Amino acid sequence: MRQRILTLFVALLILPQSLFAQETKPVKNVIFMIADGTSLSAISLARWYQNIEEGKLTKLNLDPYLSGSIITFCSNAPIGDSAPTTSTFMNGIPSIQGMVGTYPYATENDLISVDQEMAYRPIVSLTEATRLLHNRKVGVVMTSEFPHATPADATSHSYSRKRYDWIIPQMVYNSIDVLIGGGAGLLRNEQAKYLEDKGYGVYCNDHTSLSTHEGDKIWSLFSDRDVPYDIDAVEGVDPKIDEMVTAALRHLDQNNPNGFFLLIEGSKVDWAAHANDPVAIATEVLAFDRAVKVALDFAKADGNTIVVLTSDHGNSGISIGRRDLPDYAGTSKDKLFGPLTKISKSSVGLAEMISEADESEIASLFEQVTTFTPGDKELEILKLLRKLELASDTERPAIKQQLKEMNITGEGALYTGGLSDYIASIYRTKMYIGFTTSGHTGEETFLASYAPTEEQRLKGVHTNMELHDYLRRALGIEPSMMELTHQYYAPHSEVFRGMKIEITGNDPKDKKLTVRHKRKTLTIQSFTNQLYVDGKFQELPMPVVYVDKRGEFYLPVSLKDLLQ
Repeated sequence: MRQRILTLFVALLILPQSLFAQETKPVKNVIFMIADGTSLSAISLARWYQNIEEGKLTKLNLDPYLSGSIITFCSNAPIGDSAPTTSTFMNGIPSIQGMVGTYPYATENDLISVDQEMAYRPIVSLTEATRLLHNRKVGVVMTSEFPHATPADATSHSYSRKRYDWIIPQMVYNSIDVLIGGGAGLLRNEQAKYLEDKGYGVYCNDHTSLSTHEGDKIWSLFSDRDVPYDIDAVEGVDPKIDEMVTAALRHLDQNNPNGFFLLIEGSKVDWAAHANDPVAIATEVLAFDRAVKVALDFAKADGNTIVVLTSDHGNSGISIGRRDLPDYAGTSKDKLFGPLTKISKSSVGLAEMISEADESEIASLFEQVTTFTPGDKELEILKLLRKLELASDTERPAIKQQLKEMNITGEGALYTGGLSDYIASIYRTKMYIGFTTSGHTGEETFLASYAPTEEQRLKGVHTNMELHDYLRRALGIEPSMMELTHQYYAPHSEVFRGMKIEITGNDPKDKKLTVRHKRKTLTIQSFTNQLYVDGKFQELPMPVVYVDKRGEFYLPVSLKDLLQ
């Protein structure tokens, strides 16, 4: 009974907006920008940071275009991680925590109606659909590593966001025209060669590529994994997100009569929120906002582009004001925010500097970056945490015991280490900024929109499913993603029914499908688009996906015609 009520609640939540869905005239280009894990309070903090720096009340670039809010949820929970929440933006189906571009399995807590027969099946994304149906160019920009959940949602399919070995080959073989972001250490040589042979410019840690590459297609990757926080970036080495967006738009717009779909993720607001680092949160939001200006300037000049801005979920329960500091109400901005704008590095950036410096330099280095000196106990803990990061396995237990006696765990939050986490905790003591958690939160996220006409803008309160529908209509895609899924991601047991089927290989990434019928033989490797029929090579429009939980390859229905 309780579950029926929950499902009915979500249905009623969706129904009114669906009944009055505004008509959206399709446009040539759609730019979809996600500030990952960005709560409305994080935007407020960034706005105040900018006000303090400039010495006057100012607005963010996104402010004039704020138009409503988005309710995000999973198939079975009100709060999700980036994988199922962005999946919903991409395909319209809320999914399960950790699932990338994949249909959910049924649970006793489902908030939507789930077809158990579809469980674990890959679902066509907007990125794939608009390329297949309209031959649009597609691009992805991110500050995380490129196979991270949000970019993966648009370009791949996996029931585990952690399986980069499944996700990366799908992205390589999925005809992404422009991909710029982190993860230079994740692209294998043979994958880079495949892209180069297809006409891509492939660059690793080459900042000049953003301005000098002339071709239509580019993969430009930086750092082994994620791109450094904006405040920690080395000019001319580490790319800023507005630089990456500028480059992406240049390549997507040239020689392109059919338009493009560009997904942009300011990935690391989320990481900063997990770390409860107010400095990194504010500066990452501001970096994202500079990229917003680039997108808006392009859209205004183009005259046929829609820009939609949102977040996939909240994070950290950040508040400007804390209950343990009862005098915060009515206090000055200097006391409320403390040295927010005076600290010149994120907690991660300062931790890296401390790890590389001599122990004797820690106090002076800390003061140089933060403008205040750590206390004696803080300095002692900083030294111990530095030792822990540099220690061998045999040395670590003794150091951890010392930290335990000082009520310090030595562990880190998601995406961070113990030293940077402790530095963030020191930052927080100097400001009246509060946090309720180091995880995701369930409040509505912000919505901002720009369109060629006021009538085309998305306004009001919408669910993540409805936002997907708006993007689909803006791209002029008539069939639903589920209709396309039945066409392009059908189970091989149905497609090749009555034919001789053989699956070889151990790990899903090594699986090979061989089908024989009427003296013809078809073979294909999992997570690639490399198809052979009687030894003759051809490429599929998208990679096939193997799902071990179903024992199925998912591939186009049309393949059966090749064996007739």
